[in-house]
Amino acid sequence: MQTLLERPDLSVIVPVYNLEHFLHPLLDCLKRQELGPYSVEYIFVLNNCTDNSEGVIRSSGLACTVINCTEQGCGCARNAGFEIARGERIWFMDGDDWLLGTNVIRDALDVAQGHDIIRVPYTSNYFLYDYFAMVWQYIYRRDFIEEFRFRKIQPAEDDEYSKQVLAKAGYDIYTFTEMPHLRYKGYYYNYLRPGSNMQRFTAGEDING
Repeated sequence: MQTLLERPDLSVIVPVYNLEHFLHPLLDCLKRQELGPYSVEYIFVLNNCTDNSEGVIRSSGLACTVINCTEQGCGCARNAGFEIARGERIWFMDGDDWLLGTNVIRDALDVAQGHDIIRVPYTSNYFLYDYFAMVWQYIYRRDFIEEFRFRKIQPAEDDEYSKQVLAKAGYDIYTFTEMPHLRYKGYYYNYLRPGSNMQRFTAGEDING
C-alpha cells in the first residue's frame, strides 16, 4: 500500500477484471516512469475478480492503492476509483494497456499545465481508426470533471462520458485537432485481447447480464 499523498499531481485509475495474465506490461511501465517534479498515485480497482489479479498487483513492487468494487462493470470501477482519488488531474487507464516509454507521464503533465484536458495519442495492434471517445486518451483536471460519472453499461461505457466532457471543453470526438496533446504516441491500446469486454461483445456475448 502506498503512502497517501496530500495532493498528487496525477491520479491514475485502473479498473481490473480478471487480468492476472495481462497486467504485467502496465505494472512494469508504471514502475519505470521517470516522473521528474511530479507526484502520482496509482489506484487499482478490483471489479469482482475471480483470479489472482490482486496478487499480481501487490507483488509487483509498484506503490499503489488497491480497492474493491462489487458493482458490475468497468464504468462502476472507474467511478469508485474517482471517489477516492486525490490527484489534481485524472487519467483513466485500462489494465491490459501500457505506456510507450519511461517519460510519458512526465511529458504529458508538462503539456497539461494550464489546461482542463489534454489528449495522449495512441497506437494499437488492431484498432487503427481515428476515433477519440476512448477515455484513456485523455488526462483531465479533476475539478473539471467533478460532475461526470460513467454509466453502468458495457462495453464502450466511456463513449457517452467522453462526449459529455469534450463538449464541456468545447470539443467533440471528431474535431479534436486543436486540443493540447502529447507530441508523440505515448499509449498502447491492446485491442480485442482474449477475454476482454470488447472481444466478448464483438463475438456476440451479452456482457451486461
